[in-house]
Amino acid sequence: MDDRVIVGYDTSTESAAAVRWAATEAARRGWGLEVVHVWGFAGQEHGGAGDSWLGRQVLAQVQEVADEGAALARETAPDVEAAGVVLHGPPAATLVARAADARLVVLGRHGAGRISGALVGSVASGVLHHASGPVVVVPDESHAGGSGDPVVVGFDGSPGGFGALEAACDQAEVHGTEVVALTAWTPTAEVSSLSYWTLAYPRQSPGEVALDDAERVLERARSWSASRHDVTVTCDLAEGRAADVLVRRSRHASLVVVGTRGRGGFASLVLGSTSRAVVQRAHCPVLVTRGARAHDADAAGPAGREREATR
Repeated sequence: MDDRVIVGYDTSTESAAAVRWAATEAARRGWGLEVVHVWGFAGQEHGGAGDSWLGRQVLAQVQEVADEGAALARETAPDVEAAGVVLHGPPAATLVARAADARLVVLGRHGAGRISGALVGSVASGVLHHASGPVVVVPDESHAGGSGDPVVVGFDGSPGGFGALEAACDQAEVHGTEVVALTAWTPTAEVSSLSYWTLAYPRQSPGEVALDDAERVLERARSWSASRHDVTVTCDLAEGRAADVLVRRSRHASLVVVGTRGRGGFASLVLGSTSRAVVQRAHCPVLVTRGARAHDADAAGPAGREREATR
């Protein structure tokens, strides 16, 4: 694993916000930073520009875009070692390949080619689905959380939930802030047979069982967090759908941490519905983790299957 951060830059407002966030993070951790501008076609000389005088002029102008991003990074964090890099090929696949051994890849939520109505740009979406390591998606700078705000993490008791909690603690420790671990629950659970539920749980409603289940899941977060003496972790229950809860809390967070999938995920879906919604709507940067810890993901009670995952 190389101690470097990869950030995509295409002169758009949100890619500039991504560069600023990435520069600050890289400088804080002592990592290098590559500001990558993807242009042209893979497998062709100079991305298709060729080796003529005109082609070299075109390529020089393309390099200026990457260098502009690197200059912005150094302006944001003077101590960061930033380099402007031009690569050729499909943007998402090219960034994924470049970031294969990097610590982190950072992108704006939309790029210069934004399509009206699209919630997440095609490049960000492609990288989120195919990157092997963690990805940070940054919205417009005006919506980014303050540096003193906590790191908020969605926790559902899944293996990915523990991985996200660990990543959130690591981020909070580096940034000198605290962690808020949220477990969301909904008061109404859909059940296939109300008569079965009445027999199995004669004294509890589906909502009460869901709440009990959520409390047990959150207790696992408390137990794990007790070993982290370097950071303060507050564990909260929040009523509502997981994505809505995390998006609300993102207004007062420096970072939201989610995983690719949680307890409600399907093996064929790389990015779960909750994680996708948070990336699309959050008011601060969102870290999507990879590589879950091998914890038992089964929470007690049938309502665990009904409660929406916070991952």
